[in-house]
Amino acid sequence: MLWAFSFGVGAPLASVWLHKAGYNDKIVGLNTGVYYLGIALAAAAVPWMMRHWGRNGLAAGMVLSGLSVACFPLGGSLCGYFVLRLLNGLSGAMSLIPLETLVNRNAPPEQRARNFGFYAFSIVLGIALGNGFGMAMESPTAACAAFAVGGLVTCLAGAVVLRWLDWPAVVKENRHERIPLDFRRNFLSFGSAWSQGFLEGAMMALLPLYLLARGLSQTGAGVLMAVTLIGVIIFQVPVAWLADRLGRSMVLLGCYAVTMGALGALCFGLGLFSMSVCLFLAAACSSAFYPLGLAILGERFSIPGLPRASACFLATNCIGSVIGPSLTGVVQDHFGWQAMFLAAIGAVVVIPVACVVLRFHGHPRSSALAREPIPETAEPVPEAPVAYRKAA
Repeated sequence: MLWAFSFGVGAPLASVWLHKAGYNDKIVGLNTGVYYLGIALAAAAVPWMMRHWGRNGLAAGMVLSGLSVACFPLGGSLCGYFVLRLLNGLSGAMSLIPLETLVNRNAPPEQRARNFGFYAFSIVLGIALGNGFGMAMESPTAACAAFAVGGLVTCLAGAVVLRWLDWPAVVKENRHERIPLDFRRNFLSFGSAWSQGFLEGAMMALLPLYLLARGLSQTGAGVLMAVTLIGVIIFQVPVAWLADRLGRSMVLLGCYAVTMGALGALCFGLGLFSMSVCLFLAAACSSAFYPLGLAILGERFSIPGLPRASACFLATNCIGSVIGPSLTGVVQDHFGWQAMFLAAIGAVVVIPVACVVLRFHGHPRSSALAREPIPETAEPVPEAPVAYRKAA
């Protein structure tokens, strides 16, 4: 929650900061995308960091996250702003992957989704508090103070991790016994990470600007985003509890359906109340993509393989978050504000459609061969010589 507070302060406030400095939506989207690119680039190295640095690596990630948020107003130029967002992304990977691995490792199988529901609850609560705090700071001086407070809170998180977090002994994964990531079999999990990342990156970067364009004040936009996120917080644990009982894949696909409906309604320029309801439904259901997808993935990997699976999951999420704000910013520049929701619908629809295609059209030749009976009169295949088997 402490880490997420700085993200909640920094992500929307950085977009407003750049917009007031005269940069267009495409630059704002690219700047947000660079943050997620940093997470994706660092993800591959985090399992190594966990084995060799232990809790110290996680604490260092928290402190670096805080410092890169606090220093954002000091970037001074477009290059400086991009470098600081990249550093914030690198440190974000150092922070998130170890935490998510610990949640997956410590969760009883029958309560895995519930545990990730509490994790998501904490993340969204921190983001909501950060959004409300940061977006209320309209003057440049107040915005600088908000960045500083957000960074300080996450540095405090590093101290909490170093002092109190229970860090179990790391079980090393034997390179010769690795479980393959198998993107085809785990497509719903990895696809959900990508789709949630796309929506999160696009909405965190561009939704504040959309609300300002609709006539809301900066404080009003911050309050609306915070209230929406509070609804998301309330939603997380019940939907996780439901997933443990009805089936995680079934509940996840239900969340896809509600998200698509809410985003479709937002394309029509609704009034303030209706827009708020649809934003809540889209945010609440799409935020469940991440914990449910990670819980499903956690069922299929042993403890030694969890850091690698978690790193790949987060990297996939961040690839979506790189594409989301960048692509959506370009679409908005060409087709207007409402086009943001059309781009979001496309990012959601593509995952269940691809799952159906992979399920019914994957490996047709292998399936046909598996159904073909073996003739009873077939002669047995002679056994290979012992020397050849040993060489093989």
